[in-house]
Amino acid sequence: MKAQLPVTILTGFLGSGKTTLLRRILQEEHGLRIGVILNEFGEISIDSELVNMPEAGLMQLSNGCLCCTVRDDFEQAARELLKCSQELDYLVVETSGVADPRQVTELFVQRVFHNDLRLDGVVTLVDGPEYWHNFQRSQTAAHQISSADIVLLNKVDLITEAERARIVSDLRRYNSDAPCLFTAYAQVPLARILDVHAFRPELWDPQTEPENHPHGHDQASGAERPTPEHQHSHHWEEDGIQSVSFQLEQPLDLARFQDWLQDLPDTIFRAKGVLSVMDEPQRVIFHQVGSRQTLFLERDWDPHERRSSKIVLIGKDLQREPLLVGLKQACTAAAIL
Repeated sequence: MKAQLPVTILTGFLGSGKTTLLRRILQEEHGLRIGVILNEFGEISIDSELVNMPEAGLMQLSNGCLCCTVRDDFEQAARELLKCSQELDYLVVETSGVADPRQVTELFVQRVFHNDLRLDGVVTLVDGPEYWHNFQRSQTAAHQISSADIVLLNKVDLITEAERARIVSDLRRYNSDAPCLFTAYAQVPLARILDVHAFRPELWDPQTEPENHPHGHDQASGAERPTPEHQHSHHWEEDGIQSVSFQLEQPLDLARFQDWLQDLPDTIFRAKGVLSVMDEPQRVIFHQVGSRQTLFLERDWDPHERRSSKIVLIGKDLQREPLLVGLKQACTAAAIL
């Protein structure tokens, strides 16, 4: 009988470091042939660009999250990859930052994939500096923690040891069993998270609901808690989370673009993109999580590659037109699709 292909699900709230970890997994010399399923929240794909995955090796799910609008597509993507299973040693699924991983996990508990796939574990990344804010932004943050077989408290270089201890004490209210590893830049020995047989289906309960966080939006608003079924289907809609995407064909003036980033409204709590910058032969990558911004040069543009900028903003109460007006001012010529 053919051995089951092990699967690791990477989850965590927006900007927690999932794609950084995925890049490490793909780039490290471990000798594994890894298949990837990427899921993004937004009309434009960014994460596949950041990972530099060739399209032939990628089953990409866009404009939704795994536990919601593209769940059926996840099944189809997994089955397509199974056709190549003789060439693969491992499968990694990266969910979108607003995805509740419980419905994906349920596919394995219900043995939808029978003897083909084995869920090795759910790895949840937690953003240390944004930990308390994320509970205000979405109830999904708690579900991602409660679903974890392994928790990575990431970006610990940006918080104090006292704050680390305070966060761990708090997240234990949602998950008392999963080991919690401290990481910076998602640097963790892969032997601690891959092929570790961390998932225990006999302990999995899809109806388990983490208690309301004292800083969470449910308690603050006094709203009635939705049922688990409703949370699975519409949690990001209930939270009011949305995305706005832009694609720019003309190069950007980097200084003007940074001014535009500085002026983004507080309702935007995640921004990311690949930039084509005037007089710069390399691609510029940018990330913004909360008030923290990072821009860096990545690699030269391929001569056969179409140079364009792709930008995705995620938050609440987003108004596309005012954002577009400001972004046009950062272009060397106004030509935005």
